Amino acid sequence: MNTKMTTLGAALLAIGCFWSSQAFAQATTTVTTTNGAFTEYIPGSETMVVKSETGTSPLRYSVTKQTTIVDEAGAPVAIDRISPGSQLSIQYTGSGDRLVASRVVVGRPATETVTSVPAMTGQQTNTTTTTTRPLTHEEKHALKEEREHPGRAEKQESEHQKRALEKAKDKLDDNH
Repeated sequence: MNTKMTTLGAALLAIGCFWSSQAFAQATTTVTTTNGAFTEYIPGSETMVVKSETGTSPLRYSVTKQTTIVDEAGAPVAIDRISPGSQLSIQYTGSGDRLVASRVVVGRPATETVTSVPAMTGQQTNTTTTTTRPLTHEEKHALKEEREHPGRAEKQESEHQKRALEKAKDKLDDNH
């Protein structure tokens, strides 16, 4: 009886190990990283378009709620605040037309280079112009609030709109 139980236990253990190794083998996901310049964000389709450094045609990445978007210092960045031309490092899964971004690191926008040639000397002068501006106090405060309390701004805006609708309804009721 003991031998049958031991044999049965060993068989069940072997089957369990086989199934668990199959489950782990199927759970492997390859994450790829690419760099490029931000082109646009299409909100309705939750798609970010990026001009890759290596490719000729732009790549489209799906952005989900699980996608982390941060600046080089690791601070969260709202996707609608990314400037066209900003350099991105994108970690993604998938291939072909189905690329899903898991992490996006936003760099600074590419700077414009203006080249002028003085007429008399024939020398070439390169001037680099950066078109960024510092954040206002209100913008800094809003970003800090969003980092510390995600979703609070949307909730406050929703409550504000609700109160405005209630006021309008009360005004209509008073007029009739």
